[in-house]
Amino acid sequence: MTQVQFWWFFKGFDVRNNKVWSRSFKDCDLEELVQSHPTPLYFTNGKRIEDKARLIREAFAKNYAGEVEVNYAVKANYCPQVLDLIAMEGFGADVVSPNEAILAEQRGIPRHKIMFTGTSVSEHDLEILAKQGKYKIDIDSNSQLQKLGRHIDEWDIRGSNLSIRLNPNVGAGHNPDVITAGSKNESGIPIKFGIEQNKILQTFIAARELGFHPDTLHIHIGSGWLGNDVDSFRVALQNTLQVVMELGSHGFTSLNLDVGGGPGIRYKESQESFPFHAYAKLISEEVARTGVKINKLIVEPGRSLVGDSTVLLTQVNTVEEKNGILHAYTDSSMGTLIRPKLYHAYHEIINVSNPNGFPMVYSVDGNVCETGDTFTQNFPRKIPEIREGDILGILDTGAYGDVMSSSYCLRGRANIVLEYKGKLIQCSKGVEDLNQIMDRFTVETRLKK
Repeated sequence: MTQVQFWWFFKGFDVRNNKVWSRSFKDCDLEELVQSHPTPLYFTNGKRIEDKARLIREAFAKNYAGEVEVNYAVKANYCPQVLDLIAMEGFGADVVSPNEAILAEQRGIPRHKIMFTGTSVSEHDLEILAKQGKYKIDIDSNSQLQKLGRHIDEWDIRGSNLSIRLNPNVGAGHNPDVITAGSKNESGIPIKFGIEQNKILQTFIAARELGFHPDTLHIHIGSGWLGNDVDSFRVALQNTLQVVMELGSHGFTSLNLDVGGGPGIRYKESQESFPFHAYAKLISEEVARTGVKINKLIVEPGRSLVGDSTVLLTQVNTVEEKNGILHAYTDSSMGTLIRPKLYHAYHEIINVSNPNGFPMVYSVDGNVCETGDTFTQNFPRKIPEIREGDILGILDTGAYGDVMSSSYCLRGRANIVLEYKGKLIQCSKGVEDLNQIMDRFTVETRLKK
């Protein structure tokens, strides 16, 4: 009998004897895995992250002649062992909070390879980052720059290198809420990021006059865009290179160019994987066309580096027809994985226990008390026959999965394991129990009449 070739095999999976296996973990199939590692369980394939790191590195080595620095976007997944992998790859870190910066350094990413890009940045944040951490700051507003300037001597940061974030007027992303450039997104929400093109020169001049050394121009157009959005990126890059030329005419020469992150992954069979070679070639062509001198190119992959490394394994506890729709109820929820609820995001769902079963249409639902707590949203879909007790795998949950989770309804956050060199690494303390959830509260204090 010919084995079915599922489209998602390229993410590191196989099917043998009607069970789903991770190709790099030989000890057991994924259904057997949950017998010793309770669900809900995020299972991360460390080799997949290494493979994606190599793909990104090779794409730029082949298509871009200058120096390239890769800074991982920590907000995508800050699991400590994932950061260990990033450090071992020699990558830097793009961080958006003081805690991310501190954790990245603790896990082995050198301080000089960590850059903070934040919004709504408090003076307290800046003190931790600039005075205590000496991390490089990416300026998102003139107010932020002035805050730093007021403490330039007190914090001993005179002469520090700064990056300044430009809003390049063109954005892209998988959902309007993650588009980060332009004046408004498609829903009419004002974009809060970056400094407008007609203000960017004055911001560079102000930084220099305050005593800083602005050496980097940064952009970021949005999150989760694919090959069909490359044209939007090209326009944003062209706008940015015009700014680089203008800055050069005012003495800001040999700047680093940080083009941000945002490249997505193939969530659906109908999509294509992100074209990293074409992306690197596009950047090279545009830089050459304008003739500007770039000191160093910086890219900030997050989702594209770790997104398809992880499957959320969840057990089905109930299968029942209601109002003509088959529901498969699981032990996960929107507290475990918020993306389908928050963005109406699509995640492929496979039946790890019965991948060759006859396809039937299901709504796959969670275990908290909201109608919107469903992983298939308003599009029930065909999945190989699901039986009570089966293990489902929700694919592509390595980015913005556990990091956006919560203990809503006092359902504990998921268990996390990572496969590395054929061995399982326990990354969390299991599925959170009540004591772990309540640890942040002062439960000893009781109110009395």
